Order: sequence, then structure tokens, then C-alpha cells
Amino acid sequence: MSSSNSDAPARNSKATRSSLACLPCRARHLRCDAKKPECSRCAESSSDCQYARSRRGGLDRAALAERRQRLAAAEGRPSLRSVGPAPAKVPQPRVPVGQNSQPLLLSPGLTIPDDPGPILGLGFDEGPYHPTPPATPQVQVQDVENDALVNLYYKDFHRFHPFILPRRHLTKFYQDPGREASFRPLVAVVRFIGYVYDSKQWSASFKDFVELCFLQASPNDPVMVQCRLLYSIVLFWHGYKDESKREMDAAVQLALRLGMHRREFAAENGCQDPVLEECWRRTWWILFITDAFYAGTLGAMNFATLDVEATVDLPCEEAEYESGEIPEPKTWEEFECREFASDDTSFSSFAYLIGAVRCAALAISVAPKVAVKETSAQVIAAADSVVDAWLLLLPKGDKPVISKTGIIDELMFQAHLVIHVATIGLHRPLSDLRFNAIESVSSCARDPPADSPTPDQINVHTIRVLRSVEAQIRLLALPARPFNHSPFITCMVSEGTLALLSACNFLYKGKELAIARDQIRMTIGCLKALGEVWPRTARNVREIQTIARHVLGLGPKSTKSNTPRSSGVPSLSGGEGQETLGSEGGQTSNSDDDILASLASVDAVCGWYSSSDFATDMSWWTGQ
Repeated sequence: MSSSNSDAPARNSKATRSSLACLPCRARHLRCDAKKPECSRCAESSSDCQYARSRRGGLDRAALAERRQRLAAAEGRPSLRSVGPAPAKVPQPRVPVGQNSQPLLLSPGLTIPDDPGPILGLGFDEGPYHPTPPATPQVQVQDVENDALVNLYYKDFHRFHPFILPRRHLTKFYQDPGREASFRPLVAVVRFIGYVYDSKQWSASFKDFVELCFLQASPNDPVMVQCRLLYSIVLFWHGYKDESKREMDAAVQLALRLGMHRREFAAENGCQDPVLEECWRRTWWILFITDAFYAGTLGAMNFATLDVEATVDLPCEEAEYESGEIPEPKTWEEFECREFASDDTSFSSFAYLIGAVRCAALAISVAPKVAVKETSAQVIAAADSVVDAWLLLLPKGDKPVISKTGIIDELMFQAHLVIHVATIGLHRPLSDLRFNAIESVSSCARDPPADSPTPDQINVHTIRVLRSVEAQIRLLALPARPFNHSPFITCMVSEGTLALLSACNFLYKGKELAIARDQIRMTIGCLKALGEVWPRTARNVREIQTIARHVLGLGPKSTKSNTPRSSGVPSLSGGEGQETLGSEGGQTSNSDDDILASLASVDAVCGWYSSSDFATDMSWWTGQ
């Protein structure tokens, strides 16, 4: 009897999980020997072994218990087979958009603050207010083939960033027992985005479930590039900017580590499946494009993938990708020499979007950082030719933005917006469309020329800006409703709106002014439609409304002064540091100083780029 009792403590001590257990073992509810730098289980399974930092918001026992509790409440059973028995259901607290009740793990080894919402001021007062808490979503997929949230992703979002597998191919891969674990985190993110479109709500349960799936995934699986990229987008446009940046950085680093930018990668990882090979090509190029969109939206040119020497072939047309009939891919070298190709040589819309982004980046490199009198000729001679070439080499009648049946080519839509917003940023500082004082807080504005160019040069630059603004308006007015596009167009459209406001203030009179005011109303209406899904866009709308009321003299106090601002070029970290949006949002105030203070930094309004950074040209849009 005594011998038996003496043995019991020894057995119990072996069965007790170490208090220093690593995060993967904790998430799987498995025993961990807590060896450093990696435990035995992680070493055996080649998992990324990470440990939570004490008192820094990592996944301690309480956090994991709470997470399992919420997921169990969502499903009425364990969230994942390896998590363990489901705890009792508990009531779901009301969670405002952009906030969460627990410090959550973003990626292995990285933690986030208890309340990430205030990063962009998206708290109770800034995010969309929900009078009643939404129904707890079902975070696990039961039947991926007929899942409503997966269907919503493909219906409402996929065409804006078409890089994951087409619907039926994703279903086939997910239903393969040998591949299900690899695609589980991707399906989780896809369903999260579908839920956002369906409910117009943020879901802490979905966020928890996605991050648990990430923890259980192989850290070097190329599917994780797609997962982190998509997750970064949904985080960013809900106000989790710091978390979004870490996810995007992780996606870029993983893609480069795997060699996804090499032509050979698609064949090496495509399992002799042409659709999967095309999927990997698209993944790299969407990563490249999204990296550019982030750089512009944040008002800083930290374009990490720009200087990567990518040899990836170009994607095919969307119809070919969806059908599974993948043609022989064209190369970037062929696209760069398209001016010498025969008239029947065609490239995909995806290729033209890649070209537009590269043209904008090249124009940045040749545009001067500070606008002076001598700048005008240099801009026209160098930067303008880069973007004009993109427009002039568009195949006539072959790349309409909208089809005869009213379907918008979303990739060409984005490509034209990129070209026009770059033109506006390049030419406005040299034009007669002066900057109002309230714009001095925006990363889109910079110092006007120290000495005014000659009148002819002013006219050239002014006309280019106005024509690009008009082209933007035509794009927004295309007869396709409801208005639904990528959230990344928010800041592109906002930049054109600011230029149009300047024209209303300094240039337009009479009928022209009335038309411009109607165009501003339409633009704000379009952005409001996007803001119903994406809270960051909704905040941008409120800020533009404040600027518009001030510039147009519609508020209680206004000024039409023309105030210069600093033209320093921010880095990405600098841009983030400047974007300290407060809780005042877009509310007007009784003085100019209060208005400027309430906006704090309007690089969120129209920070598509810093004008001193992003420059390009294009004076007209070939209406299709």
C-alpha cells in the first residue's frame, strides 16, 4: 500500500504538462518537455517551436482556455480534434469592430497589445456600431463544397485578388485527405472574409479560429503565403494595422524563403497540375501588387518586393484559370517587349495590372523629390513617358474595363486607377490646383514649387491632373451596381477627390462647379458603399467629408488659404508613426486648428502615396 502511494506522485509528475510548454504544444493540448530552443515534439514534427513571453500577451493557459471556451461556444463542440474536450458554453461578450477581448498570437513569436483597435482609433466611436451583438458564427466548415461563406468569398471578393485556387479546384484539394491539413487554414480565412461580407461584422471567434489554424499549419507550406496575405488584408481594413503588417511581412519572407519568385517554383510545387502551377504564379504576383498597394495606402514607399529579381511567368486570363484550360504562360520579358510584337499578341489583364504597378514604381524613381521650376520639363520628358507608354500600348478594343454584358474587368479597373492616381500625384504640385491648409496633414500633399513655373507649364500639369480625375470619375460611374471593388481603391479614389475639391475651390465656376460637386457626391457615395464592409474605408469617408466641408466653406468656419507643407518622404515605419488617428474621426469643429487636430494625420484619408514619392503620368483614359 505504501509502495503504491509512493509511486503515484512520480506518475503524476510525468503526466503533468510543463508550465513552460511551447505554443504549438499548448494549442494541441499535448505534453511538452519545454526544451530550448525547441521541444522534442516540435523537433520531431519540424514545427516552428515558439514560447510565449511572460506578461507580454502570449498564449498562456488562461488565454488558451478562454479561446477554447469561445470556440466551443461557437460550435457546441471542440474547435479542432486536437484541442481537447469542449468546455461549457459561455455568453459571448459584445465586441466592437476592430477590438478583441484577449491578447492573441498573430504569428509564432509575435504578440499584439490587449486592445489593437485604438491603433487607428477604431473603437466604439470609430467602427460601425452594432446595437445588438451578432449571432455567434459557425467557424468550422462542415461541407466546403456547399458552404455559404466560401460561396460569398468567391462571389464578392475573389475577383479583386484572384490568386487562390478556383472554387471547384479548392474543393477538390480540400477533400483530399492527404491535402486537407494544408488547405485547412486557407479555408478558414476564406470563410472569415465571406462572413465579413455576409454580416458586415467583425468576429473574434473567427479571428481566434484562423490563428489556431495558423499555429497548427506547417510553417513552410506555400499555402501559408496565401493564408497570411488574405488575413493581412482583412486585418488591415478592420483597423488592425500593426498585426496586418506583421502578417504581410511574414508572407513576403516565406515567399522569398521558398523561392516563390523563381520561374521553377510553380513546376516544382505544382504536382504536375497546370491549375496549381498557375495558382503559384498568381500568388507571387498578387503578393507583389498588394505590397505596392500597402506602400501607397500607408503613404510610404517601403515596397519590399519591388527590387526582387522575379522570373515568375505571367498569369493567364481569368476565364482560362476558372476553366482549368491553362495556356503556355508568357514571360515578363515578352511583356516588356510588347511594342515589337505582332498585333495579334495578347497579354492577360493580370499582366497589364502588373505592368501598371511597375510603371508607377518606375515613375517614382525618375520623378524629382522636390518640385521646383526646373522640375516641370524633367517630369514631362521622363516620368510621363513611362505611364503614357502603358496606355498607348493597350490593345485597341481588346482590354475593355467593362464588357458588353456589364461585367467589370476588376484587374483592368485597378490598373487604370493606379495609372491615374500616380498621374495626379506627379502633376498636382506643379499645377494650378493649389493645396488648402487642411490638406497639410495629408501624406498626399507636399510643398508647392518654390518658384512658379511658366503659365504654359502650369496649364499642362493642371490639364493632366483634371483629365486623370475625370477618368477616375468615369471608372466609378460605370453602370455596375452595387458598387463593390477591392478596398485598396479607397485611397486611390480619395486622392482624386482631393484634387477635385481643389478645382472646386480655385478653378471651377458656374456649371463646371455644379458638375464637380455632383461628382464629389458620387465619389463619397461609392466609398460609403465600400465602408459598409470595411471600417477603415468608412473612417476615410468621414475624414473626406470633413475636408470637403472645410474646403467648400460649408462648415461653421472655413478658410481658403493656400498653405505649404513639408515634402519629406516618409518611410514605412515613419508613415505608421504619423498615422495616429484619434477618436474624433470626421467630426467638424469650430476652428481650423481643431479640424487639423481632429484629423491628426490624414494619410489614412488619401495616403495612396507621398506625392514626393509616387509620381507618374497619364492624361486621358481610353474609354472602352
